Amino acid sequence: MEQPAETPLEERIQAVLDGYRPTLYIDGGDVELLQVDDEGVAHVKMLGACIDCPISLLTMKLGIQRLLKENFSEIRGVHAVTDIDISALYKRENG
Repeated sequence: MEQPAETPLEERIQAVLDGYRPTLYIDGGDVELLQVDDEGVAHVKMLGACIDCPISLLTMKLGIQRLLKENFSEIRGVHAVTDIDISALYKRENG
């Protein structure tokens, strides 16, 4: 369902993400749009199982970034934000 161009970009992005969410829900994950900056980078927060999933980078690049770039010419990239310290993951795996 395509939305009118006068609908704010963030709302249109949310609608596209809503259509992608079931794919993330299958593995216990989710994504939240935080903002789109002046350079056209969508800042998203990975949630649930996506936070420390080994393939979350692929999900981000091949799934979410591709989806947003295909649907919105304004989007030049996607930046994933997490609440965890990545080095903690390596310590957990090696520890």
